[in-house]
Amino acid sequence: MVYRAIHRADDPLNYFLQQSDEGPHLRVADIVVRASQDARKIFSRLIRIATNSHWSHSALLYLLNDPPQGFDNIFLVEAMTKGVRVASWRNEVTPPERFTVGIRRLPLDWYAESPRDVSKRDENDVDDVHGIAYLRHVRGLALDQINELYNHNTVDELCALYLERIAKRHNIPMVPEIAEDLANFFKSRDESVLRFVCSGLVQYSFFETLRRRIINDMAVPAHHESAISNIANLHRVIFRPDPEGIITNYVQQVQSGKLDIAAPVPGEVLDLLKTTTPADINNSSNLEWRYIIRRGWVWEIDQAPDGYKPQSDDEAAVLALMEPEHLS
Repeated sequence: MVYRAIHRADDPLNYFLQQSDEGPHLRVADIVVRASQDARKIFSRLIRIATNSHWSHSALLYLLNDPPQGFDNIFLVEAMTKGVRVASWRNEVTPPERFTVGIRRLPLDWYAESPRDVSKRDENDVDDVHGIAYLRHVRGLALDQINELYNHNTVDELCALYLERIAKRHNIPMVPEIAEDLANFFKSRDESVLRFVCSGLVQYSFFETLRRRIINDMAVPAHHESAISNIANLHRVIFRPDPEGIITNYVQQVQSGKLDIAAPVPGEVLDLLKTTTPADINNSSNLEWRYIIRRGWVWEIDQAPDGYKPQSDDEAAVLALMEPEHLS
């Protein structure tokens, strides 16, 4: 697919604040990827180096501004090495020389709303799009992780899982087994807490929300059809490669009745979700690009006809940020 980037504004702080009923530029549960040049972010540097990616962090849009309701800012929910927190949009885009930001969105044309979801839709609300109940559930589930405390054990486990992923991809002898043993050791030290950093939280939130909504719909006969449809489309909320077919196997087991979808999620599935990286978010064909902010300029991403060429060096630089990256 060919894209073009359209320069829309020079002020990323105010451009995305809702000013009228024309419809929001952003949507709840949009995914924000960020490239930071801050050398103090050691874990982000590890991810960026391991994946050969310019993106070092990702987060979820949690709350859009709504002045009548008293919200004059945009907020995100993100997982850092110190825990899950709510962050201001301002902190994502300033200073402009330090951050490059991309915004991706999950298309929901495949998502089957339950009759209850449809009945609660408000045609007068510009935010009330198809699948909005699912998206609001995604951001709520992500925020629900905010009470989990982080420690060095979290980072140790994730580093081991990242190392295992890299070693498997590059066929490095013995390292995958050693890394897996290390990851299992760190898990055993604190089995009761499920922790994520960065893109792992984003990936888990989309997967787990859909799983829970399927469970709820399976319990209501009138919602059974939407539940069955969404089970078949569970792979659409996976944003990272799955070379071992872990998600495919999970879905097949659920569909065949060998595994109850309400049962605890298998460990190999959780490990797959945990080790999602910003490079995976960049590369995913399940997401669509909406905007990129580079050097303080806001660019809207749109489809272009075949043979389209960037109209400026700045547009070319923006489009280059969207190109598939090396994955580890």
